Amino acid sequence: MTKKLEEEFNLPPLDDIVFKGEEDTPLVDRTEVDVQNEITVTKQTMDVTERVDTALPIVQGLEQLDREMDEYATKAMRTFEDLCDLGKNVEDRHAAPIFDSASKMLTAALQAKQAKLDKKLKMIELQMRKAKLDLDTRKVDASLADKEENPEEIEGRIIGDRASLLADIMSKMKETDK
Repeated sequence: MTKKLEEEFNLPPLDDIVFKGEEDTPLVDRTEVDVQNEITVTKQTMDVTERVDTALPIVQGLEQLDREMDEYATKAMRTFEDLCDLGKNVEDRHAAPIFDSASKMLTAALQAKQAKLDKKLKMIELQMRKAKLDLDTRKVDASLADKEENPEEIEGRIIGDRASLLADIMSKMKETDK
C-alpha cells in the first residue's frame, strides 16, 4: 500500500497492522475460522439446493411445459428476426406496422420464458411449504406423544378444537356457580 492511499483513506501504515496482528493473535487463525464457518454455511446451502433439485423431478408434466415454452419462445424469436429483416427491406411507411408486430413477437418470447421461470418458482415454493407443513406436523405429533407420556408437564399450549374448549369452559363456569 502506498503512503498516498494510507493518507487518503486515513489508514495506519501497513507495517503496523502486520506486526500488531502477529503480536496479539495470528491473523491466519482468524481467517481460517472464518473460512471454516463460510464453508459450513455454503455446504448447508448446497444441501438445501440439492434437496430442491431432487424434489423438482417428482412433479409430473414440468418437463413438458418447459419444452413447450422453449419451443414457443424459439418460434417467437425466429418470427421477430424475420419481421425485423422484412421491415428493413420495405418502404418506411410500411415498416412501422411490421416492426410493431416484431416487438409483439419479442414480448411473446419474453413472456414464455417468464412463465417457465414462474412455474418453476411456484413449484419450489409449494414444495417448501409442504416440507414446512410436514415438519410442523412432525413437531406437533412429537409434542402430543410427549404430552401423553408426561401429562403433568404442560407448557400452556392448548391443543384441540374451539368447540370442545368452549364446552369445557362453560362446564367449569356452571360448576363454580353451584
